[in-house]
Amino acid sequence: MRSTNLNILCRRAFVALLLTGTISVSLHAEERQFEYHDFREALKQAREYDLPMIVHFSTQWCGPCKTMNRTVFSSQHLKNELAGKIILVKVDGDRSPELVEMYQITQYPTDLFLDPNGRVLGTSSGMMSLNEYVSQAMRVQGRYRQSKRIFVNRNKSGNGPSPTSPLDVRLGLPAPFPRELLESVITKSEKQNNPEQESIVPDPNDYTTQENEEKPEVVFIALDGYCPVKLAQDRAWVRGKKQWSVEYHQQQYRFSGLQERELFEENPQQYAPRLLGCDPVIMWETDRAIPGSTEFAAFYNDNLYLFSTSENREIFEIDPERYINTRHVLAPRNIEATLIR
Repeated sequence: MRSTNLNILCRRAFVALLLTGTISVSLHAEERQFEYHDFREALKQAREYDLPMIVHFSTQWCGPCKTMNRTVFSSQHLKNELAGKIILVKVDGDRSPELVEMYQITQYPTDLFLDPNGRVLGTSSGMMSLNEYVSQAMRVQGRYRQSKRIFVNRNKSGNGPSPTSPLDVRLGLPAPFPRELLESVITKSEKQNNPEQESIVPDPNDYTTQENEEKPEVVFIALDGYCPVKLAQDRAWVRGKKQWSVEYHQQQYRFSGLQERELFEENPQQYAPRLLGCDPVIMWETDRAIPGSTEFAAFYNDNLYLFSTSENREIFEIDPERYINTRHVLAPRNIEATLIR
């Protein structure tokens, strides 16, 4: 009888220890904050835990914003589904003009999905239901994790880009992520004293050269001499001929015939590769203009993109929207390569 009672006591003590451990683990998980109002603090936590972020821009006068506060952000279901997977930052646009300007917010509510470095993974504007909000956040989080695994494997294999350029090349104007916020916020008064620090969002397709810039003598053969019109129309790699060539943004495009050359001249942006043929993944990661290769080409929305490795092309295919909105004024002088093939 005494032995039986002792066994019962032991089992009870063991269960109590398990419960205590479970409670301890649960409390530890709760310590990781899910919702923030301070962008810098949220960015710090995102980096520490390697989590993507949702930055929800709203205002006190915005009707749809008030509705989302009642139906989405007051729900425990939101936290249950997303806590530990993504970090939520709620920003009042009227009180954070530097963030509104940095990310070019033009309507409310707007949600930005960012990586831990503050770079844009995706964007959404307008009111959403709770289920829509959770579903979209989980899709972004899933794509981030999937591409992250490829990033890690690529870098382990030695195919990752160097974080800085040996030529110290900067792609014209500031990149579309908040470098200033990682150090010190530039106030309006500071901007007035230093107009050159004003953040300007350039047209990603604007390749115009600066005034008084001398035209370089070196022109390289784009697409390794393949005809861009045949590639766009037939998805066929057809060699162009020098006699049917056109110079466009310091790149020589060769065509399979006169008709193809005339089509290109009518609308070169329809046929030329995006970003002057530079790898969009490396540009997004490091701000460097590295030429892609015809070996690793892909069409998205009928636009041609070139990549420097198969891994980068795979990363792009997982989440192309992340890379096609890269906001740079890119001129041929920025491309880091010997420009003759």
